[in-house]
Amino acid sequence: MRWFAAIPPPKASPANALLLGLVFICLVEALTLYLHLQLPWTGVQLAVKAQQVIGLVSPDSPVAGQLANASALQAIETPTARIELQPLLLIEPLSIPTYAELNQYIALQAQLAQAFTGDMPVNLITAEQQRITLSIKPHTMLVQIPAFFWWFALTNIAGLLVGVVVWTYKPHTLESTCLLLACLSYYCAGSIFRLLISREFYLPPAWLKVMIPAEALAMNVFLGSLLTILCYYPRQIAAKWGMLAIAGIMLLLTLNYYFQWVAMPLHIYITPITPFIVIGTWLFYKQWQRTRGNPVDRTTVWVLQFSTLLPAWLIMLLYGFPLMFGVQPFISEVTTRALLVATFTGWAVGILRFRLFEIEYWWFRSLLWLVGGSVVLILDLVLAATFQASTAYALGGSVILAGFVYFPLRQWLFEKIMPDERQSLQAFLPVFSQSMADATSKEGFEQRWQAALQQRFRPLHIERLAEQSSAVMLADNGLHLTVPSLGNHHAYRLSGKQMAAHLFNKADRQQTESLLTIARMASVASETRQQTVLAERQRIMGDLHDSVGAQLMTLMHKLPDPEHKQAARLALTTLRDTIRLSQKTSPLRLVDQVADWRVEIAERAEAAGVELVWQQGELNGFALSAKQVLELSQVLREAVSNALRHALPEVLEIGISVKAQRLHVCIMNDGRVSLPATWRAGTGMSTMQKRVHGLGGHIQFRLTALPKAKMQVLLNVPLYATTPDR
Repeated sequence: MRWFAAIPPPKASPANALLLGLVFICLVEALTLYLHLQLPWTGVQLAVKAQQVIGLVSPDSPVAGQLANASALQAIETPTARIELQPLLLIEPLSIPTYAELNQYIALQAQLAQAFTGDMPVNLITAEQQRITLSIKPHTMLVQIPAFFWWFALTNIAGLLVGVVVWTYKPHTLESTCLLLACLSYYCAGSIFRLLISREFYLPPAWLKVMIPAEALAMNVFLGSLLTILCYYPRQIAAKWGMLAIAGIMLLLTLNYYFQWVAMPLHIYITPITPFIVIGTWLFYKQWQRTRGNPVDRTTVWVLQFSTLLPAWLIMLLYGFPLMFGVQPFISEVTTRALLVATFTGWAVGILRFRLFEIEYWWFRSLLWLVGGSVVLILDLVLAATFQASTAYALGGSVILAGFVYFPLRQWLFEKIMPDERQSLQAFLPVFSQSMADATSKEGFEQRWQAALQQRFRPLHIERLAEQSSAVMLADNGLHLTVPSLGNHHAYRLSGKQMAAHLFNKADRQQTESLLTIARMASVASETRQQTVLAERQRIMGDLHDSVGAQLMTLMHKLPDPEHKQAARLALTTLRDTIRLSQKTSPLRLVDQVADWRVEIAERAEAAGVELVWQQGELNGFALSAKQVLELSQVLREAVSNALRHALPEVLEIGISVKAQRLHVCIMNDGRVSLPATWRAGTGMSTMQKRVHGLGGHIQFRLTALPKAKMQVLLNVPLYATTPDR
């Protein structure tokens, strides 16, 4: 949706935009890390178990020998104050249900900050009333930061980079702009969340006054951005002012949360979010309806919207609703954030696969490059911290491990994910050339051209367009590829390259232009050859008509015997049909040929004084080749001649129908009949069998049962499935 066309495109290249994103990440990570390192360290991490605060003791903590790991804790005590350790202290601020509890949380944090920053000793009181004096270091060391702090950093960074890459290539679409805003806001909220859950006892009150409303604002922007995409992508469901309405509501909710104007029922933060999830579900249903008949958009709706709604409902059912009704949540706050990571990752992957132009492999290589550098860095830190290795040994060991583990895995991923893209045009040409060489008509060339496009690109959907196209063209930023037909009477629209796993690019357009040129050259050469053959055939047929035809005409008039005269007339008709049909290069409509057969057989039956009963089914939509018409005409003439000449019937019955893409013909008479097994096979009967078998059909002679025996000739041959334009 191009609502941002007035915004000038960014002057930075994709590489520079990614570099700018990395600089921003480095600044935020440096600030987050700096703030964490400023916190005092005791080696005791608080946690909640069965509504009781416990202490997780680090092995290198000064109190490791005094305090058992996971001991229940009761209070922090100084000579002048006692602060009860409540589970409220460890709740993430956005999960606190009332303003009163939120203010109590901030007050407890301020009391802890005053106790830990004073000059007086700080004692930790256990549930067994054991008093342990904490040895407080003024700053946290890098190796003392919890592992989940780094894990969340990596996932948040990856999510933000996805948004940066997508927006860099599509800065003027609403979906990419909202995706960038969602990734950016979630990254900022995630950085605050990491500080909130990784501190040991407290955060300074001055920090909290900024961090709590900032996290609420960032999460509201994140949710509002996702809801905006649900409204307008891939189809527009809401009016244009809906985006402004969403932004206004989210801003109002943030201000209400900060100034505490109105206390929402059940939960001050989660209650206002619930209607947005319900609305999002309704939008998913509307998008599903709007994309009916468009497989690409339907797949986009399923991938993108389902990746948003499934995590959202899981979070609400397992975490949000229990909090709203005062029940212990089934999952932790950390799990909810992991589910949110899956949300914007699903959106990004869906947009990369279905909408953006020529970025999927560039993005994949960039991601592997980032992962490679991160692997070396993480291994370096682990070796240095765990084994106390020197800087040189740690760096060397990390490079060696990455070389033996990561880089072979990286190469394997490239080979598995990108095999189709690496197939060269030269490798495809032999198969393509052989396919074109087998074609013998314009229709055959067109069918093989369409099959070649299907084989080359494996599109999710290929559609025949009525309008013409002068050249191969990319559309919708690589989602579609429009390809002219060989005769340029129509065009093909290919959607979703490699079953929507990739996007069409400039190389695909250029290669298809080359294949189109080759196919047209082969078609023109074949047509020229066929015209030459047809011209020679017409000359020969003209000679036959002038010589043999004239002689048959003379013979027909001179013969006194009516039977001989009829035989000469049939021979002349066969000759004329042969001449006429030999000049046909395209299939002929079945219904027209059956009409010709009916006229001819009716004349012969009337001349013999035999009643003709003709029955035929629905024949429209099917065709016969010139060879089929010629051979079937001969078989019908022979069968009718045998019936009229040998059986002397009173009634001749003809039935013609189409079943399962095959033409079924029944010739039946009630004259002097006998079992076919008693017949002495002559030239006519064997010729009929050869003609039908040569068409890939079957023929059968049989005698029906009493009360009145009738002779039947049953045959069937395959048909063209569609009727070509004449």
